[in-house]
Amino acid sequence: MMLIAFASLTFGISLAGFACIALLPAARSPATLVGLPFWLIMVWGPSLAAILLSLRSDELTPLLGRAVRISTVPTEVWGLVAAPLVLLMVMKLFAPQDPTSLRFGTAVLMVVFNLVLGPLGEELGWRGLMQEDLASHLGWLEASLLVGIVWFAWHLPLWTIDSPHAQVSLPLFAIHCLLYSIIIGAAYHISGGSILPAILLHLNFNLAANWAVFAGYRDPDAWFSASALPYALIGVAAAVLVYLKTGESGLRWLQFSG
Repeated sequence: MMLIAFASLTFGISLAGFACIALLPAARSPATLVGLPFWLIMVWGPSLAAILLSLRSDELTPLLGRAVRISTVPTEVWGLVAAPLVLLMVMKLFAPQDPTSLRFGTAVLMVVFNLVLGPLGEELGWRGLMQEDLASHLGWLEASLLVGIVWFAWHLPLWTIDSPHAQVSLPLFAIHCLLYSIIIGAAYHISGGSILPAILLHLNFNLAANWAVFAGYRDPDAWFSASALPYALIGVAAAVLVYLKTGESGLRWLQFSG
């Protein structure tokens, strides 16, 4: 019942924001004063839904506390958090085009922009509530894949308007959503419920995709295509890390059959 309420609130809030964006041409970009409020409503659907549901059950303080908890995060997880940016630095060597300079001020603005219009608005919901609830019934990997599918579906309206997401091949984006969800889910699972690694990983996935333009991947599909296999390998490494730390395969049916 809780997951139905979460999904209903998340999609309801986000689609309300998206409807305003779709109907108002001046709101099509989040970089405008007209568009920013509606993009914030759309992007913050998952976290707002989690906040509202947590308020109802008197669990808001623990939820927010898990968003900044560091003490339960093992050292290995910080390696996963850094992986997208390390991957970008390595793949810059194989970029199809020459790199261009990225000014420090621009980089800082992109960090803030991506943090607010990304993981802060989503991860309290996707991992802090949905992954947490699903993992109490399923293995962590099964839960991560289900979150990834819903996460991908939540993004789909962006392909109906002229948005940055619409410049990326839909199948490629779907693959990345699932891979990101596995990596984030693994980091979340072995961090004792801390949402902080999920927020930072989500941020770094977005930053890597944005900064790839400056690294020489000016066609968005070029980055998403070239990085799919490396991210798959990182996903495998994350699953192995979970197994080494917890002994869990992430597949509840496999554990039962064993």
